[in-house]
Amino acid sequence: MKYKVLFLKELDVSGKQILWDDGAEVIVTSGHSEDAFIKEIREHQVDAMMCRTEMVTPAMMDASPNLKVIAKHGVGLNNIDMEYATKKGIQVVYAPLGNTNSVAEHVLLLMLMTARRYRHVDQEFRSGNFNVRYTLQDTFELENMTLGILGCGRMGQIIANKAALGFGMRVIGYDPYAKQEHMKAPVKLLENRDDVLAQADVISLNLPSLPSTRGSINYAAFQKMKPKALFINCSRGDVVVEADLIKALQEGIILGAGLDVFDQETIDSTNPMLEMDNVIMTPHTAATTRQAVVRCCSTAAQGIVEVMNGKPITFPGNKVN
Repeated sequence: MKYKVLFLKELDVSGKQILWDDGAEVIVTSGHSEDAFIKEIREHQVDAMMCRTEMVTPAMMDASPNLKVIAKHGVGLNNIDMEYATKKGIQVVYAPLGNTNSVAEHVLLLMLMTARRYRHVDQEFRSGNFNVRYTLQDTFELENMTLGILGCGRMGQIIANKAALGFGMRVIGYDPYAKQEHMKAPVKLLENRDDVLAQADVISLNLPSLPSTRGSINYAAFQKMKPKALFINCSRGDVVVEADLIKALQEGIILGAGLDVFDQETIDSTNPMLEMDNVIMTPHTAATTRQAVVRCCSTAAQGIVEVMNGKPITFPGNKVN
């Protein structure tokens, strides 16, 4: 075998096939903890690792002197200790284009479900109330509503295109790193975030988890939104102060929320949002369409092949010497 690759989770066979075709040995872990991962990394002295959302720690990287590359099945790299990987000269590769369309469609799904109060209607219908339609309030068509996008990179622009061209929405956005002349979507950039919060009927959060973004959507931010505003988050849970979101929903500061990500990825059974009929919740499934899974796994595996064969790296996550 040319090299060994450890999958920290069972992933699609498309990625394995790419690695097998390159002569690699693919090992799928049987563990679920850092200690278990370290044991297997040390035992097999792997040259590469493939992760999804599992934490990749310095101790894991140290467990195999042969480790040259860590591949992320997806976009966000916050589960990998990037600073330590770069310090050790370990290349990180990822799949930034793999799930963008899937996530963008999920954003629209949550927008529609919150705008039509899907959870409330579904609960009433299942309990025998077919006439719930006669008592519905605060349901909306998306056409002519204003979508506010926070984070107007690749994902934000795909969402903007679908919302504007598909639903006839007006789209505004804020991104300190974006320029209007570079926008490939019909989104009007505003000069500050607060103007977007104040003007939008629907807010879509599309921010990475960074020291500058974590906790940036707090109670003060929700207070700036319209009382009938809908809040959608399919990006990163820790960007939002979850207790403040709950408070804003309970107090009627905003009308509803659609969430695919959370501060803690296992939801406590006492979380008030579980009982709120104006909140749509999905368990981080925005990127789990069949097409997205294949694209992410194939792209990440191809990144491993590139590194191990000394080829130009298509999607580097860091810069190593």
